[in-house]
Amino acid sequence: MEQITENVTVNDTIVENSADSVLINRVYDKFVFAIDAEGNDNPTDYFTTNALKKLQHDYEFDCDRGPCYAYYALRTQEQDSKPNSEDVSNIRRIESIGDGWYVVSYLDMGWSGMTRIKIVDGKIDDYERCVSDL
Repeated sequence: MEQITENVTVNDTIVENSADSVLINRVYDKFVFAIDAEGNDNPTDYFTTNALKKLQHDYEFDCDRGPCYAYYALRTQEQDSKPNSEDVSNIRRIESIGDGWYVVSYLDMGWSGMTRIKIVDGKIDDYERCVSDL
């Protein structure tokens, strides 16, 4: 992955990265890992129209009550916990790679994973799962 550097002050970087990191952590807690799910969270508070359309398109199951979103697209593709892992799911690191893009490294039920996430106007606008050849 190519590292992109922007001309910003240290204070600008801290504020931008801090707000974006908070957003990413909330989305993973409320939707992706569903650690803090209350059921009344509105995805439009966290995702742009573009991201919601992509999440709907990626949804693979029958959807009786719409819209249905594939929040799992921001995780690994593993179905079961990694043996001897204690089912741990959490974000390990959020790294800015420039132009609003971040690489989110996490454990998903003990499995390591990475997803690239783009933030636009304080919301997730795009994402893609990073796949390792290992």
